[in-house]
Amino acid sequence: MPRKKQRSIYVTKEPEWKTLALLTDPAEQDQAFRSCEYFVRTEIPKKQVVTACKKWIKDASGWDKEDIKLVLANPEWSFSAAGLSCYVWQKLGYMPESIESHYHERRKSEWIQRGKKAIKEKLVKAELKPKKVISIQERMKQQVNDLCAEWEYKLDCFTDGGLTLTSFEPYKDMLSYTPEVKANHAKIIKEDFQPSYLEALEVVEWKDDQIKESYAHFTAKQRKEFLAFFEKINTACDTIIETKKTTRKARKPRARSKESIIKKLKYQVNDSELGIASIHPTEIVNANEVWVYNTKTRKLGVYHASSKDPRGIGRDGLTVKGTTIQEFDPELSLQKTLRKPKEQISNWTGKAKTKFSKAFDDLTTTGIKLNGRINDNTIILKAF
Repeated sequence: MPRKKQRSIYVTKEPEWKTLALLTDPAEQDQAFRSCEYFVRTEIPKKQVVTACKKWIKDASGWDKEDIKLVLANPEWSFSAAGLSCYVWQKLGYMPESIESHYHERRKSEWIQRGKKAIKEKLVKAELKPKKVISIQERMKQQVNDLCAEWEYKLDCFTDGGLTLTSFEPYKDMLSYTPEVKANHAKIIKEDFQPSYLEALEVVEWKDDQIKESYAHFTAKQRKEFLAFFEKINTACDTIIETKKTTRKARKPRARSKESIIKKLKYQVNDSELGIASIHPTEIVNANEVWVYNTKTRKLGVYHASSKDPRGIGRDGLTVKGTTIQEFDPELSLQKTLRKPKEQISNWTGKAKTKFSKAFDDLTTTGIKLNGRINDNTIILKAF
């Protein structure tokens, strides 16, 4: 049976491309080329014309890569007129030298300059355009997308009978998944499957007419297993959430500044009669040894730090709470009375630690245990 002749889709008669492509005489080629341009102008969509022009620039212009890049950066309308000839070139396989020379001139005088300007404007626009910021919630959701997609696939297999409920182990899937599924991931997964879980509850209840119509192919056993599928996901998510809670490291107490520790401490700044003055009370904090003198009772005392670290912050030594020195050794921390303070107090000045201890041991008065209290009659002599 003879093939039916295809009806032309053009109003203007289409050129005999194959015949014209065989021409070799330059004058005949030039005439044929120009006669075809009217057809292209009236019948060929602008998009095809522009595409043809870009193809000639990339494949047949002979320009270097940098020039081609700049020329192609021009806006689409820049290639509309040139595209007419390029479309014909695409059909015939040749282009008259006069037209080709004209495009070379346009490259130098027009296209390169406009391309540079277009690239510059594009860069400026890109810098001004606000960058899309992905929220932490969205980023975490993306991290478990593959896992959720895998379970959706398993759900399809399950409903089609290709997967048994016992072979579906979401908890194991979560443990082996990369990146690690953390508590917040598990919350997102559970929330993602929540609508399906609620629908599965309705499937088991079997009261809603639409549900009955949608799941009419399910047996009573399949309806129960359908719900169990999502219950497994919920249980797996809950297990991850609770496990992460119990394995979370205990938060270490934040170390307070020395200034905040001693801010309520009362002490005597100086004593003009004895010519002594207190050191800054922040030096008490973390010190191993602190010497104090009560100007009212004439008691000279020394606090020795215990070796304990009750707050677990990795710092030993004495500390202060309110108006009391703490973390001292109650057996070693003693006070003695100075009978002649003006003559004796100089023994507890300077920087020599051994000098302080020897002078204290040489006192013949009885040693009394300290209670840690510091008041506005207490001079803080030295901290080691």
